Amino acid sequence: MPTARLNGIDLHYDVTGDGPETLVLVHNVIANMSAYDDNAPAFAEHFRTIRFDLRGHGRSSKVDTQAQAPDFYTFENTAADLAALLDHLGVERCHLLGQAYWGVSTASTFMARHPERVQSLTAVSCDLLATPDGQGLFDRLTPELRAGFERLHEVARREGMLAVFEARKQTRTFWGERLMASPAILERFRQMYADTSPLTFLNFPLMRPAAKQAICDALARHRIPTFVLMGVQDPHPQEMIAHWKADYPDCHALLLPDCGHYVAIENPADFNRAVLNFLAGVQAYDGAA
Repeated sequence: MPTARLNGIDLHYDVTGDGPETLVLVHNVIANMSAYDDNAPAFAEHFRTIRFDLRGHGRSSKVDTQAQAPDFYTFENTAADLAALLDHLGVERCHLLGQAYWGVSTASTFMARHPERVQSLTAVSCDLLATPDGQGLFDRLTPELRAGFERLHEVARREGMLAVFEARKQTRTFWGERLMASPAILERFRQMYADTSPLTFLNFPLMRPAAKQAICDALARHRIPTFVLMGVQDPHPQEMIAHWKADYPDCHALLLPDCGHYVAIENPADFNRAVLNFLAGVQAYDGAA
């Protein structure tokens, strides 16, 4: 899998399939492109499928000091990384899929900046989490989830990411029964934690209300087909779908069984089928228009 110097950083990526249209997969925090190992082969049968390690993850560039981190980890930067990668690969338009906060925020920020390049948007396991000035991201969470993340951040500062992995088995923050019952899934997570910088985990980018409004305006103005996909065991999936419906009433939404926050990993068969069915509908509509 190649690495290219793009937007001032080294970006590690993978391209499979040679379909007439392109699908880009954007992973969440404390993950990397391997989060889509169970999905990319199925998508590559129909699409040119691109996945990459977000900055701070996997084999892409990381920062060395906390002083560098706030300016390094922004959704404007991750969206610009994506734009540079598409330019590097000669991709003019694509379908975008983002997993959870970092993936959805990166994909939607890119869409707001380049709506003419986005054929569809799939948002998995997250709504558009805007955070007002003066507040942190965790202020949006329930007390239980907030306490879990605060504990995990404390562990990351003191002991590193493998200690965070062990601590998360105790807090179970966004980790449901399906994930906890699978040694194979837990091992995949352990490997992804080992490949993530603690400074990445400690510096969640924030989406401000103005940025969220720009995303909603672009969706409405350009009528981007949008699919919201949630696991039934995720905390408050119906609430997140309701938030999406309020922000963009024309989005489509689906709850998948037997999975929680990490739909693509916990229930890949249903996830792959749902995404491909949605994209087939987008293609059929585009062909008839």
